[in-house]
Amino acid sequence: MTESKLPKTGRNWTELKAAMEEARGSDLPWYDRKVFKPAYFTGDDVVEVADRAYEMHMSDNLLYSRTSFPSLGRYEDEVVAMLLELLRAPAGADGGLTTGGTESNVMAIKTARDWARRHRSDVTDPEIVASETVHMSVDKAAHLLGLKLVKVGVTPELRADVNAMARVINSNTILVIGSSPPYVYGEVDPISDIAHLAEENDLWLHVDACLGGFILPFARKLGYSIPDFDFHVPAVTSISIDLHKYGYAAKGVSALVLRDKNLDDYRGFAVQSLAGLYATPNIVGSRSGGAPASAWAVMQYLGEEGYLQSVERILNIRQRFLDGIRAIDGLEVLGEPHAYNFGFTSQEFDMYAVADGMAERRWVSGRVTSPRSIFLMVHRAHETSVDDYLSDLAEVVEAVKAGNIQHRGATDVSAV
Repeated sequence: MTESKLPKTGRNWTELKAAMEEARGSDLPWYDRKVFKPAYFTGDDVVEVADRAYEMHMSDNLLYSRTSFPSLGRYEDEVVAMLLELLRAPAGADGGLTTGGTESNVMAIKTARDWARRHRSDVTDPEIVASETVHMSVDKAAHLLGLKLVKVGVTPELRADVNAMARVINSNTILVIGSSPPYVYGEVDPISDIAHLAEENDLWLHVDACLGGFILPFARKLGYSIPDFDFHVPAVTSISIDLHKYGYAAKGVSALVLRDKNLDDYRGFAVQSLAGLYATPNIVGSRSGGAPASAWAVMQYLGEEGYLQSVERILNIRQRFLDGIRAIDGLEVLGEPHAYNFGFTSQEFDMYAVADGMAERRWVSGRVTSPRSIFLMVHRAHETSVDDYLSDLAEVVEAVKAGNIQHRGATDVSAV
């Protein structure tokens, strides 16, 4: 690790800027056409709106949005209202903004836990039931909040196994979680079926739509067959949705939205001390107003029409990839993706060898451990990548089949 000490004297900005530009020389371009790691791009104009709005409020503190910075309170209220409409929420729904999908999921679970403490006196050791494809932030939340997480397998279609969920639900279960879609696979979990379990057992149902929340509603409007996953399903209690993903806001801003505003009483934290009342709706206290301002500005800039156009182009890009991958002998797409993210694998040869071969050609993608597969997340920058990627992929597959490329042993299986 490089040693760094506080300098005795300060350095001027010209020198610092040059040092920082040198330091980031090996960083990946955040929306390069050959990079399939999580990035969310739909045009330079949108990036400019997101960045400029962020800069206007980056020094404002969202903690004081109801006192010192009412503009931030307005942005948050209006963003939440737009999200509730997008997710087909009933009258009386509410919610708030967080710093990202992890915090949204943690706060959903914390809210459900505190609700159960009031309404489920029979619970002694609270448990969460979710699929093994649930996002890892749920594992983190269970650890931080002292809850037991019970995971079940998936169906052959890579969707949460509802029958397996039913078998593990017991008197201590307070919460079931579905994903729309999971991080790796683009298959939306059967939320309506999970909802029946929630209704039968008086459980909180949380839907993690951090990835698909800004894709699936617009895809439905475009005529795609999208399973119900939002508040249109009566038993859905809360939904997490990221605005800094395909909402295109600057990082980091997400939201937790609740079916009933009365549930918001269980979300926050408050304590009276010698300094007065300390109350926050989320984990963090002080945070920049830049990201919420960015979210509001981008949603106003794009409007429904802009999001529809963006989603249509993304799904067209995805389909070109899917068709091309399926046409290569020995490759198979995992499931039937509803969103923009998907994996593909092979029963005939080592996919990590394929991933190595593609990496040598400077294609950057994720690797999934079970089954061993390559994971792609597409956005607008990949519009010009499809033909080149598929051409290289076909050549690499043939080289792997011939034994000319073998997996070197190093893997990239990171989830973020």
